[in-house]
Amino acid sequence: MKNRFLDKIKVTESNKKALRNVVTPMLWTREKTSIHRHSSLLNKSYDFVQEPAIGALVYCQLGTAEHSGVYIGNKNVIDLNRKGEIKKVSLKEFTGNIFSTDKDIFIPVMKHTMRPLGDENIAKEAIKNLSERRKYNLLDDNCHQFVAGCIIGKLENDCNFLFMVKEEFSKFLNVDESNIVWVRWKWYLS
Repeated sequence: MKNRFLDKIKVTESNKKALRNVVTPMLWTREKTSIHRHSSLLNKSYDFVQEPAIGALVYCQLGTAEHSGVYIGNKNVIDLNRKGEIKKVSLKEFTGNIFSTDKDIFIPVMKHTMRPLGDENIAKEAIKNLSERRKYNLLDDNCHQFVAGCIIGKLENDCNFLFMVKEEFSKFLNVDESNIVWVRWKWYLS
């Protein structure tokens, strides 16, 4: 599957390392500067203890990247792990990666009402794919592509970065991205 951003780059053995270390972090920069910041009323990043909606796109921070999944309720997430397994995991497992920077999970809420956003059809699609296996690849077949597949109903897609999945999520819900706030869910406090 070709990625619309990376398909213009001819990947060879000699430039593969540069691609991983230079190009990919540059694509993630958009996320890092606008989303991952300390909680503050001034920057509109809130600490949140309310549970996400069923079928919400959720993610946690992994060093300079993110790991995403679909929230299915009862403090469980369905995700694609680095072994290529689509599994139902607890919140502790979801945030328990050695590269996780904290236990917070980012969830989508409506900007003015702070109502959690999600759709049960996204959760149903994730559940339908439980126990399946994929050929995991950090750039081409990753957790973001899986979540986007649950949103659009097509696991083979070119949404390999979090900002792409967020676009698909807002389109699916018919909510402008500017009306969605990504808040830190302090699930371990409730």
